[in-house]
Amino acid sequence: MDLALQVVGDYDHVLNAARLAHSGGAVAVSLADHYLYGASRERYTDPTYDSFVQAAALGRDTTDIEIVMLVSPITFRHPAFYAKGAITIDELSGGRFVIGIGTGWHHDEHELFGIPYPDRGERFGMLEDALGYLRRFFDDPQQGFESDRYRFEGLGYQPRARSDLRILVGGTGEKRTPRLAGTFGGEFSIAETPPDGVAPRVTRAREAAAATGRDPDALLVSMTAAVISGGTDAEITDNLGRFGEATGQSGPELREQWEGRGLVFRTWEEHVDRFGLFKAAGIERIYIQLATRVADHAAECLERFRGI
Repeated sequence: MDLALQVVGDYDHVLNAARLAHSGGAVAVSLADHYLYGASRERYTDPTYDSFVQAAALGRDTTDIEIVMLVSPITFRHPAFYAKGAITIDELSGGRFVIGIGTGWHHDEHELFGIPYPDRGERFGMLEDALGYLRRFFDDPQQGFESDRYRFEGLGYQPRARSDLRILVGGTGEKRTPRLAGTFGGEFSIAETPPDGVAPRVTRAREAAAATGRDPDALLVSMTAAVISGGTDAEITDNLGRFGEATGQSGPELREQWEGRGLVFRTWEEHVDRFGLFKAAGIERIYIQLATRVADHAAECLERFRGI
């Protein structure tokens, strides 16, 4: 199973995480595309940055490692931006960019910035139309594209996308998300799903790929996992204290806060066992979240989980 790190923060932190990922044997560094970090108002004044600008900078300041947008809400930008932005960042990075798109989930993020946030059904419609737009723009822009929501006129637009520029489709859905991933994507990133929920989603995605004449086995299947760990439960709480230093929170305070949001803390051995179940279910890559807040903890994650 491949390992990757996900990171948010100022650019020095992002670059350090990318370099740590590369030196630790990870195959990719991913950026979450948000205008607000966290899910509570007490964090909404934390510094936040434009992930596409950071991805472009990583393209020049790193080598070899993939740079993955995981994921950008379709509500944020017109698909023309995603098409030209992805091709540009991919060229800047020497062919290492992966463009990830989803429906979005952060209502407050849209509300505070005045970005329209339609209902879930409409967001899925926007996503499907945008993925069709991107697929056509990458594969054969001469044909043009038109859907209910988006269009572009057929023309020999330059520069062209490389033939294997990957589109990542991510989300929690059981049916529509796998279908969209298989129909349009090169990577399907499954979110918030237990091990026994993975295989049915993977099957649906690969069936959708085959139905559209694409190679179902070429679809990369990934997941995200929040990791703050330790050898014992007490060590986990101690490590949480290191994560809370910037905000003055103790380990027990931070643990209570994050457990209240549904985060489950596991020992290293428990993570290894659980990731093994995901691997058996069809997961091929794990993007490790949260650990990048403390560099040596992220490095230990890569060491502990190597070889799963």
